[in-house]
Amino acid sequence: MKKIMLISPKDNNFYNFRSELILKLNEDYEVVLVCPYGKKIDYFTDRGCRFIDLSIDRRGKNIFNDLILINEYKKLIKEEQPDIVLTYTAKPSIYAGYVCGRLKVPYIVNNAGLIETKGIFDVFMKLLYKIGWSHASCMMYQNTYERDVVNKLLKNKVHYKDIPGSGVNINQFKYTKYPEKNDVIIFNYVARIVKIKGIDEFLECAKQIKKKHNNVVFRIFGDFDDDYYREILKNLEKENVVEYCGVQMDMKPYIEQCHAVIHPSYYEGMTNVVLEHSAMGRPCLGSNIPGVREGIEDGITGYLFEPKDVNSMIDCVEKFINLSYEKKENMGKKARIKMENEFDRNIVTDIYIEELNKILR
Repeated sequence: MKKIMLISPKDNNFYNFRSELILKLNEDYEVVLVCPYGKKIDYFTDRGCRFIDLSIDRRGKNIFNDLILINEYKKLIKEEQPDIVLTYTAKPSIYAGYVCGRLKVPYIVNNAGLIETKGIFDVFMKLLYKIGWSHASCMMYQNTYERDVVNKLLKNKVHYKDIPGSGVNINQFKYTKYPEKNDVIIFNYVARIVKIKGIDEFLECAKQIKKKHNNVVFRIFGDFDDDYYREILKNLEKENVVEYCGVQMDMKPYIEQCHAVIHPSYYEGMTNVVLEHSAMGRPCLGSNIPGVREGIEDGITGYLFEPKDVNSMIDCVEKFINLSYEKKENMGKKARIKMENEFDRNIVTDIYIEELNKILR
């Protein structure tokens, strides 16, 4: 039986976004999952997948730790001798990709978002991308911007496929009836609480909107990547500007309660936040950036605002608030249809299976 290894920085990455693919692969191949241990791994090991616990500091910038990680990947891949490796997110894709290239092991890269850099660090990152991805069997691109940048970097020498992000499980994230008609309007923010996710603009928008619309509720879901925001959110909660709801393992009940999501991120591969809210019939207000705009039809399934622009965001929020209940509800219905037609996770699974069959035949 041929062996497929999947490498990710978190168990949630496998469980939330790759479950369908992993279980499908497990029918015909030996599947080995590599990441730091988390409770979600048990779901896969109970179904026959193997697991190897390997610590990955996905945001760390210590070069010595990264060299250790590269060596760990080398030992692991030499020992396991997989027939192909599937990598997810930046560090596994770059470092495990480099090792696979050296060892002549086929690998498929799903980067899920370039790292935004400037100056000398940008030059360094582009060098890493070349080293990590030049020998890939296939690059899976989640948006056209990512595809164009990386293909140019790799001189169009690497085979690629366009995919709709991780897709969304439209059976798990079912369409739900729009909240009952009343005066309250609930907006969700679902992301890490850190500057690059647009939390500063979201909080300022909430402050301004609450001055005019006391019936609007701004809920924040996510972990603190930057402790700087803890005290800020605590104070804004006291002032009744926002509600901090922590990290929720299951967002579906909270998506069902909301009227729309606001996603002000500066950069995304393809945002699952928009896909999941849309699948459940909720309009999305998001940054006009690659990885967000693909999931939103401006004025039809939601609204797009300029990234890092509070006034643009406020204009969109005001526009949405002033829509009739029926128009808000209809936006959500159209968002669901868009997900069914363009972002069903089975589309992603089928693309992977097709590529794997070509490589492993």
